[in-house]
Amino acid sequence: MLYFNKSAFILSICLMPFTSAFANEALILTESQQTAMGIKTEQASRIELIPSAIYPAQAAIPLQTRRMISSPLSGQIVQLNYVHGPIEKGEIIAEIESPESIAIQELFLATLSDLTISQQNLNRVKKLNKSGVSSTKKLQQALLEVKKLSLKKDQYQNNLHLMGMTHSMIETLESTHTLQSSNLQIKSPITGQLFDLEVKLGERVDKNQGLISLGETNPIVLVVRVPVDTVNDIKDEQKVIIVDHNREGIVKHIDMMVDPMTQSVDIHIKVQNDDHKLRAGQLFKVRFLTQAKQTTYKISANAISQYDGKTVVFIEQKQQQKQVIQALPIEVVNITNKQLYFVPKHTQATPPTIYIKGSTAIKAAMDAANSADEE
Repeated sequence: MLYFNKSAFILSICLMPFTSAFANEALILTESQQTAMGIKTEQASRIELIPSAIYPAQAAIPLQTRRMISSPLSGQIVQLNYVHGPIEKGEIIAEIESPESIAIQELFLATLSDLTISQQNLNRVKKLNKSGVSSTKKLQQALLEVKKLSLKKDQYQNNLHLMGMTHSMIETLESTHTLQSSNLQIKSPITGQLFDLEVKLGERVDKNQGLISLGETNPIVLVVRVPVDTVNDIKDEQKVIIVDHNREGIVKHIDMMVDPMTQSVDIHIKVQNDDHKLRAGQLFKVRFLTQAKQTTYKISANAISQYDGKTVVFIEQKQQQKQVIQALPIEVVNITNKQLYFVPKHTQATPPTIYIKGSTAIKAAMDAANSADEE
């Protein structure tokens, strides 16, 4: 079996005669020389949004969507279907047996009876008024009585709706004049997350007493703590990507208070959560996306190199039907997630083709070619 010293092999390749297109600037290698040196190219991608470093984030229910579910009437808790966790709009959280609901239904039915009698009286007064038997004053009084009772009926109907009776239940009550169940169904007004249960099964509760808290989970908020030194680079409405979740968010709040212990600032990111797969308390990784102010490219971080005291990438160009390697000075914008984001210091008409492997061998070959030119 044949063995050889790899370093010596690469050095011998580098010391082979090269053609230098521009002294100290360019290098021409044959295809076989490039293969022997193990160099590899990749075309840079022009990008509009530059990702930041990764920051940890925690999902939370937006403060402005949190609400307290309370008892509409006094009564006793006879059923608890949910005590925490996700819930869909319209699902029954709890049931309260309340004698007050029977009393309100009775008042509603009594008002309906009074309204029926008043309407009949109004119709009679209208006929008498047309024939001149009844005065206009009596007609106005009959109209006023019907109007007053109609408003009273609407008020009781609204109370029945607020205490949990559906429209169909109220219609049944009105059409049959039969009292409905005294059990109040406490339903979720939104799809969200339940937390902080404050009552127990069998407990007696008063009117407007808090039962359980509820918050919306769509959209959801991600809370990120960013060092105060970098927070000024982040703006409202700035885009954010959630790593490994194929989702984007938007910066909605940047706190003005700095945590004295960590010297960090809380930033709130609004994220759509239509499928409700992001849960309050869950931890995530996020990157802030900054709009590129100059022509900016992305390439593998392996491409970055130092040459002749400058930060460069080695690019492949065609000159007179030959493949030429040149060092392109760059300004590094960011290096994150094994990707280099940079701005070329010399204008490029198209995204450059960059050597992402073998930069050490290229530098050695360039130095050898330049030394030969000096001799």
